[in-house]
Amino acid sequence: MLRVAKFGGSSVASAEQFKKVKNIVNMDKTRKFVVVSAVGKANKEDNKITDLLYLCYAHVKYNMNCEHIFSIIEKKFTDIAQELNLKFDIKGELRKLKEKLDSKKITEEYLVSRGEYLTALLMSEYLGYKFLDAQDLIFYNYDNRFDYEKSEKAFELIEKTGENFVIPGFYGAYPNGEVKLMTRGGGDVSGAIVASLANASVYENWTDVSGVLMADPRIIPNPKPIKVVNYNELRELSYMGASVLHEEAVFPVALKKIPIQIRNTNKPEDFGTIIKNTDDDNSEAFEKNTITGIAGKKDFSIITIRKVHMSNEVGLIKKALTVFEDYNVSIEHIPSGVDSFSVVVESKAVKPFVYELMGKLRKATSADEVTLTNEISLIATVGTGMKNNKGVSGRLLTAIGKSGINIVVISQTSDEINIIVGVHNSDYERTIKTIYYEFNPQ
Repeated sequence: MLRVAKFGGSSVASAEQFKKVKNIVNMDKTRKFVVVSAVGKANKEDNKITDLLYLCYAHVKYNMNCEHIFSIIEKKFTDIAQELNLKFDIKGELRKLKEKLDSKKITEEYLVSRGEYLTALLMSEYLGYKFLDAQDLIFYNYDNRFDYEKSEKAFELIEKTGENFVIPGFYGAYPNGEVKLMTRGGGDVSGAIVASLANASVYENWTDVSGVLMADPRIIPNPKPIKVVNYNELRELSYMGASVLHEEAVFPVALKKIPIQIRNTNKPEDFGTIIKNTDDDNSEAFEKNTITGIAGKKDFSIITIRKVHMSNEVGLIKKALTVFEDYNVSIEHIPSGVDSFSVVVESKAVKPFVYELMGKLRKATSADEVTLTNEISLIATVGTGMKNNKGVSGRLLTAIGKSGINIVVISQTSDEINIIVGVHNSDYERTIKTIYYEFNPQ
């Protein structure tokens, strides 16, 4: 049994949170690899170290003084070190970092990665674990593809030592040794990579919530927690706005069927959410609900192309998609009818040139009409359990209709894992409430 435990920014935001992490790690000796994010917000008025480091770089880049910002960073780190009586020379490390920053002989990626780097150094001393720099373990090619083979060889050497390690998240290294920073939330990906390399029994992702919830708690008061969700369901929910876990964190562990468990650092007794391939698990303990969760996003646009006898014309949709490709616009959905089809895109992706794009669409397809509908929300109802329950779509659409909500667009794939409805932004919250309470009566 081997667990990889990743602790997010809120879990390492103060000395008090460091103590909680230590208690959790000490509860189970199989937590041999610990991955940490940079020190996060200790309260609503606080700042994340990562945000402050980005801000420092922007100030120096434009020849502005960043002394005040850097002093906040220093205080956050030194307060933790002093309160925990750590011997690590955090002031010396910060001083060297400030000298590099002032000399401008530093890249943004290197500077920002120091948030995780310094947090991991403090945590390694506090836990009594050995520090392992992510630059010596997580390798990328110059095209930003993860180099699994090189990373695997590095891990094999580390594993032979038999020691326990703390590893900073959020970054790795290019072939030349320079820091390669991941996208925001990339610490989740770091943890997943380490879990994959270690062939872990489980990848624990410790955060400030007790797992994934069925709906946004800002819309639904006290929504039910999701005890079990499979990788595909999580991908659908994450893409549509459920942001407990970085969506890219699924891939490294899914390939090896390593379950992810979302846990709450502040409530370690809570079970949280297990993310696993439930299709391979026949246990009654993982019995699925009809729907697993609901998630959505606002501000989409629908561009509709109408042309009589369109269905008899070969290649028409391809012509339209080529126009979108020319503008480098990603497409969400393509609902179609006999004489029309619509293309759903994020509004911000087309806003600067939308009317120019519509003109080119009309020319490329010889359309009779090209129209635009803005301020649309997409809401996904997700669950593999829908496939084995007849009438779920009808039940969902009937409930929305009874609430007096107009559905602008509907999309469902043949695997029946989700039903996506498009409604006006003004009906976004009401639609989520309607769907949630239809399947979870009060």
